Amino acid sequence: MIGISAIDAKIKENSGQMDSNTKVRKDATDIALFVKVSREDVVKWDRKRIVDALLRETNISPELADQISKEVEEIIVNSKIKFITAPLIREVVNEKLIEYGLEEERKLHTRLGLPVYDVDQILVSQNKENANVPHGPEATNLSLAESIKKQYALLKVFSPDVAIAHERGDFHLHDLGFVDRPYCSGNSLEYVKKFGLSLPNAISISKPAKHPEVLIGQMIKFSAALQGTFAGAIGWDAVNLFFAPFLVGIDDKRMEQLAQMLIFEFAQQAVARGGQSIFSDLNIYWEIPKHFEDVPAIGPGGEFTGSNYEDYIEESQRFAHALFRVYKQGDGLGRPFFFPKPEVHITEKLFQIPGHEDFLYQIAEVSSERGNTYYVFDRGSTAKISECCRLSFKLEKSDFDDAKTPWKMRYSAMQNVTVNLPRIAYEASGNDDKLFEILRDRMELMAKAHIQKRTFIKKLLDLENRGPLSLLAMKKDGEPYYRIHRATFLFGMLGLNEMVQYHFGQEMHESNDALKFGLKIIAYMKKEAERLGEKYGMRFVLEQTPAESTCFRLAKLDLEHYPEQAKQVIKGRTDRNEVYYTNSTYLNVGVRINPIERVKKEGMFHPLIEAGSLSHVWLGEARPDPKSIANFVTKTFNHTTNDQIAFSPEFTSCLDCGKTSRGLY
Repeated sequence: MIGISAIDAKIKENSGQMDSNTKVRKDATDIALFVKVSREDVVKWDRKRIVDALLRETNISPELADQISKEVEEIIVNSKIKFITAPLIREVVNEKLIEYGLEEERKLHTRLGLPVYDVDQILVSQNKENANVPHGPEATNLSLAESIKKQYALLKVFSPDVAIAHERGDFHLHDLGFVDRPYCSGNSLEYVKKFGLSLPNAISISKPAKHPEVLIGQMIKFSAALQGTFAGAIGWDAVNLFFAPFLVGIDDKRMEQLAQMLIFEFAQQAVARGGQSIFSDLNIYWEIPKHFEDVPAIGPGGEFTGSNYEDYIEESQRFAHALFRVYKQGDGLGRPFFFPKPEVHITEKLFQIPGHEDFLYQIAEVSSERGNTYYVFDRGSTAKISECCRLSFKLEKSDFDDAKTPWKMRYSAMQNVTVNLPRIAYEASGNDDKLFEILRDRMELMAKAHIQKRTFIKKLLDLENRGPLSLLAMKKDGEPYYRIHRATFLFGMLGLNEMVQYHFGQEMHESNDALKFGLKIIAYMKKEAERLGEKYGMRFVLEQTPAESTCFRLAKLDLEHYPEQAKQVIKGRTDRNEVYYTNSTYLNVGVRINPIERVKKEGMFHPLIEAGSLSHVWLGEARPDPKSIANFVTKTFNHTTNDQIAFSPEFTSCLDCGKTSRGLY
């Protein structure tokens, strides 16, 4: 055996000879087509293959590689095994690397994959982690690919301390199975109107649309392409406004047909990863928002019309009405449209525009019947584009400058990392100073995870049209579609209610002091995010994480690691393995609280959470009068600091015919 110090010396001695840039890369086609779990032909044993693999994949010296190959050969021969496979040989080699103390080399040489039993389960059982993915061959392809990429991310993209913190449950790295793409995106229809559908590596290119039906087709196809390069939602800004120049002179019947086409085509595009629908959002305005005033309008053929967008307010409003008539009707079986989600922006200016009462009544009626409408509150000079369940990008001065050339208005959050707040309370054991110290350390490590993700994505983008993110690297307007210098990085939070309950002795709805302590936690997180942003030159912001499956995962992990503490505050049924933490900054969802009180108290957190917050109003079987909902929305806008609200009714679906009806039967 060679001693560890001798190994270190040999590695240093040979490091200059093995520059990774000079190694011969095997074409990906060769790997996909010719590297098998076991070779289908019988070949003569040759231990040189082990040497070659070690020299190709690790940085050990030729002498040590030769020594390991001899020892592996001896084990194989002495085992008298009848069937030798490549994975088996690699396992034995990796064991030898461990014996030599070469843990990093073992990581480089390891094989990613799944046990046969796990593959069996994935092929026959539905993955319930993502409710939007139907079970089928595409879904199992997704699960298998995600598994490999998750392993790769924790091994290669993130450092061991970050990976361990995720695996232990200190925080959660979202979308690890999509580590090679950014998180969510906000997009402008003006880009499609101006440049047409011209995608890298496409077998055909489309010029800018001249008819609204063609524009809808291009928008949806571009959304499908974007869904292939982003992990989360694809949001579209001011959709009714930007469609308006294409709708001049169109009668009501055709207007509604166009609205139907837009919504049904989005809803039925089961082309995204795993065969799911495109996770899409339509931002809708009743008025012309201030940042789009005096902006020249782009019309058919990608040409400027000579008018500004305020000149098309009538067409914009008619299209908004038509969209919500379709939302109210639901699909062919009476089900609500889950995508695309309509995000209606409520501003002070809206209440000054004629016809706003009828529009508010209409979207409130859709809330009562279908639950589709999301109400986004843009107070004062605030403006934003919303997407996902609650994510939004607040526009800054540079964004308002871009609004004069709105095809440049493209936004993205690159990654979301959510901290497990209850665990911090368990570790602090009632000590305030220790609690904030642990929270600070967690956020420092979360920032490290964001830096590592940014480094990895930048490496892929730098490959430009030769790389996997060629769509995001295209430069139709002189700069990459994905503007990495404008990307935001999200600090999510989970289980604030349980953190306060364990540390303070009360849940947040039980006393004002408990609520204030929760606010103190989030205010501290906001301050830390700003400090870390200045420290690393990145835009770190808080987001109210939509993390239902993560609430389950972290609650389960805490029951394992901190059973006595977790049992005191965890929600759900431990006897049935149905446990969870309260999502983000919400009050306990299982407690009956007056909706007005809930919205007010939850809204107190929203000004601290820059990247988006949402309060749900659970309607159950109740069917409120649309006037009551419109009045509730108006009062919420005027008298709370709530960022966004949505109303959630209940439905009954027939398991035989598939028809869905409002209410419980």
